[in-house]
Amino acid sequence: GQWCTRVPLICFGTVEWHLPDRCLRQFGREQCIPLVVPESQRAFHGRDGRQGTRDWPTKLKEFIAIWENRQLQDIVTPNQVGRMGYHDPYLDRYRQTSVRYMTPEGAADGALADGVERIKEITTGRNDLGNEDVGFIRRIANSLLGCIRAQGRDHRRYPPRAAPPPPPVQLDVPAPPPPYE
Repeated sequence: GQWCTRVPLICFGTVEWHLPDRCLRQFGREQCIPLVVPESQRAFHGRDGRQGTRDWPTKLKEFIAIWENRQLQDIVTPNQVGRMGYHDPYLDRYRQTSVRYMTPEGAADGALADGVERIKEITTGRNDLGNEDVGFIRRIANSLLGCIRAQGRDHRRYPPRAAPPPPPVQLDVPAPPPPYE
């Protein structure tokens, strides 16, 4: 479909890039490492026309040529099956280049998930764990419990409570019109 075409969208002197390779997971596709937008192609991003660009077809001929050959710009990846692995190349790059946590709660959730993943990675298929490994695993587990406590969550299970009843539904039904005589 056209949604997976990586092209510049042109409106007179303004160029905005449509970059589907940055959000393929939203569409159920396998996420690849996004391509870099060349610096020369960022020059017209967000222009509002007040700069006096009247000859935009000439100035934007490079972008127009890309648009005219848009069928060559499709991002084709297979459908995503299951979850991405912790060491998927995209996720490794994401952890190196992105701000992962916006809130303390998000950081605690992320540290918890990373810690559990690390414990799984260390212990999978291992029957030869020594005291040093056990101590390391114990430190990771304590760190995870600290994350849970920092969020005010208790790791013990309690019986579920019943949900509160929904508010009563009030319908304002108009009175029927009087019959005609």
